[in-house]
Amino acid sequence: MKKSLLNFFFLLIFCQPILSQDVMMQGWYWDYPKTCNGHSWVDSLNNRTAALGNAGFTHLWLPPASRASFGNCSNGYDPKDLYDLGEFGLGPTGFGTRNQIDVLINNMNANGIKAVADVVYNHRDGGDPENNPAVASYIQNYTINKSAFPSDRFRCVLPLGGNTGNGAGDYYFKISSKTGDGTFYNKPYVFYTETDLISFQNLPDLNEVEPNGGGDCSQPSNTTAIGVNMNATIDNANCLTDEFKVTIGPNDFNATGDFLYIYLTNPNGDYSDHRVYGIWNAVAGQDVVGQMNYQTYTDFTQMPSGQGAMNFENFKPNSNNSSTTTLGGDWDWLWFFYDYDQNVSDTQTKLFDWTKWLWTDVGIEGFRMDAVKHFDPAFVGDLMDDLHDNGMDPGLVVGEVYDANPNVLKNWLDGVRNTMDADTKAAIKVKVFDFALREALKNASDLFGYDVRNVFNSGLVDGVGESGFHSMTFLNNHDFRDNGQPIQNDPMLGYAYILTNNQIGLPCVFYPDYYGTSIPHSPTAVLQPQIDQLIAIQKDFIVGSTSVDYLSRFGTPYTSNYISGFDNTTLLYQLTGGVGGKEIIVAINYAGDPLVLDHQVNLGQISVGDNLIELTGNATQTLTTINSSGQIHIEIPPRSYAVWVNEGCLPNLVHQTSVSTGLYEVWDFIISNGLIFNGTNVDYDAGNYIDLLPGFDVELGADFSGEIKTCN
Repeated sequence: MKKSLLNFFFLLIFCQPILSQDVMMQGWYWDYPKTCNGHSWVDSLNNRTAALGNAGFTHLWLPPASRASFGNCSNGYDPKDLYDLGEFGLGPTGFGTRNQIDVLINNMNANGIKAVADVVYNHRDGGDPENNPAVASYIQNYTINKSAFPSDRFRCVLPLGGNTGNGAGDYYFKISSKTGDGTFYNKPYVFYTETDLISFQNLPDLNEVEPNGGGDCSQPSNTTAIGVNMNATIDNANCLTDEFKVTIGPNDFNATGDFLYIYLTNPNGDYSDHRVYGIWNAVAGQDVVGQMNYQTYTDFTQMPSGQGAMNFENFKPNSNNSSTTTLGGDWDWLWFFYDYDQNVSDTQTKLFDWTKWLWTDVGIEGFRMDAVKHFDPAFVGDLMDDLHDNGMDPGLVVGEVYDANPNVLKNWLDGVRNTMDADTKAAIKVKVFDFALREALKNASDLFGYDVRNVFNSGLVDGVGESGFHSMTFLNNHDFRDNGQPIQNDPMLGYAYILTNNQIGLPCVFYPDYYGTSIPHSPTAVLQPQIDQLIAIQKDFIVGSTSVDYLSRFGTPYTSNYISGFDNTTLLYQLTGGVGGKEIIVAINYAGDPLVLDHQVNLGQISVGDNLIELTGNATQTLTTINSSGQIHIEIPPRSYAVWVNEGCLPNLVHQTSVSTGLYEVWDFIISNGLIFNGTNVDYDAGNYIDLLPGFDVELGADFSGEIKTCN
C-alpha cells in the first residue's frame, strides 16, 4: 500500500559504533592574521574547535608557537626563546599568549582533538652577539671545497677606546677573496661600519670606484663613512683587493670603550668568500687586524624564560668541527638561520628537554617536525627513544622532508627507525608527509594530458612499498604559496582520494581549502561540506578496510566500457573489509566530460546481483547493481567523485531528538523497491529494512510510532 513519508511505520536499523580514523587539520597558513596587526589566531582556532571536533577531526596542527626573532609578525620558523609561548612580560607571539594557548588546548581536549606542535629542530635565531672563534677559524682557513659561511650571519668587531690603542683617526680596511678562486669574483657585496654611537645615517649608498686596491697594490682607496653603505665587488683584475678608508672622529665613539662593527653582506644570499685580511691604523702606524673578532648571534644564555640556554658551541661550526666541516649538503649547510649541531650532546639534551616540556607543561600530544631533511634522522630516532623511555608516546609524529622523490622519503623513515629501540618502534609510528603522492595529485588536477592512473603508482605506499602507518597525505600547505604551487583546479578531487583511500596514510586537510580562505595564488572554494561528508563516510564505512584494489589501474584485469569519459582521467578503486565487512567503491572523474561507465569489480566479497548505494549524492544514479558480467554502472558529472557501499545495515546515522516525534537527522532513504526523496510518497513493504544514507532532515509526524534497533 501507499503511505506518506511522514506517517508510515519506520523500522530504523543501527550498527554498533566504531572508532574513526584520525584526520588532521593544518590549522593555519603562511599569512594567517598575526597579533602585530591586532589579531589573535589562537582565539580564532578556539572558536572553531567544537565544530572541528564534531566534523571528525582528531588532530589540529598549530603554528610554531615559541617566541620568534622577528617578533609578533613572524610565523615562528625563526625560534628564539623556545620556552616563551607569549609570556614573561613580552606580550603575545604572532600566534597569541600562553594563557590563550592553554585555553585552546583544554577546549581541544574537551572536543576530542589533540594538539600537534610545529617543532623546529634544525635551527635557531635571534640570540645575542658573541665572539665566535669557531666561525673565525672557519673563515680564515676556508678552502674552495667548502661552502662559504653566510656573510649575513656574522660581523667583525674591532675594539675602540680604552687601552686598545684604537682611537680617532684613519683606518684602511683590506678585503679580498680568501681562496682567490674565480667563482667568487665579481659578486656584489656591501661594506658597512658603525659604532655604539653612530649607526645607519640614512644617507645615499656609495659605489666603489676601481681601481681601489690600496697601498698593497700601489693604488688609491675608496673613502666611505660610518653608517653608510658602500656597494662593491672584488674584481678578478688589477690586484684582486678592495681597500676602504674610514675616518673615525673623536665624537664617533665612546672613548672609554666601544667597538667598530664591520659588516660584509652579500645581497640576495649570493655568498662569497671575501674577508677582512688587514686593518691599518694610520695613527698607530700598524696593522690591527689581529684585534678583530668574528661574532655571531648565537648567545641564548639570557632568554627571558631562563631555559634552553645555548651558545655557539651548539651550532655549526663549533670548536669540535670548525676544521673538518664543509657546511655542505642537506645536513650541514646553514639553510635557515643558525644550524643546530645535533651531534653535540648538550644540543640534543636541550632539544629533548624542550620537547618533553611541550608534552608535560603545555599539553602537546603530537609533533610536526620542520625541515627534517636538513639533519641526521638519527636525532629523531633518539628523540623518540627519549620520549618513550619517559612514558610519552605521541600518537602522531610526522616529519617534513620537502622532496617529491618517494625513495628519499622512505630513506628518511628508514634512517629514523634504524636508530629507534624495538619497544619505541612498537609504541610510536613516525610518519612523513607524502610529497610524492601530493605531486601526482597536483598533476592529475592541473596538468592537461596527465594520465591520472599514475596516482595509483605514486607516493610512499604505492610507489615504494612503505606502510600507510608511516605516511601522511595532504594536498596543500603553507609552503605551496608561490604562483602555480597550490593545486589550481578542483583540489576536492585530491581530497576525495586521500579521504577515502585509507591504505595510503593519514590525511591532513589545509585550513584555507576547508574554509575557503582567500590566499595568494590559490583558488577560493569552500570545501568544508564535501570534506565533512567524506570524513563521515570514512568513519562510518571505510575505517578498518584492510586492502584496496585499483580497478582502473594500468593493465587492469577488469573489463570496462567507457560510454563517456576516459580511462586516463578516471580513478576507480575498491576497498575491502570496511565497517561491518563492507565493500566500498570510489570513482573520481578528472575529465571535463561526464563519466558514464560500466566497469567490472572485485567479486571476492560481493556477488552478482548485489546492490550498491551511492553515499555522496554526486552520482546521477544513487543505486547500482552488479550485473551478470560482474560490472556496475557508474554515472557522475565532470570533475566529480562518488562513493558506493554495498547494501546492508549502516551504522550510526540517525540521531533522535524526541522519543516519538520531532526532527531526525537522517541520510537519504533507500529501500529494496525504490528511493525515498524529501517527502516523496513511495510504495513501502514493511518487510524490508531501510538503509539510511547522508542527505537531509526529515520531520516525523505526531502520529509516528516505531522502534530503534541495533543490527544483530
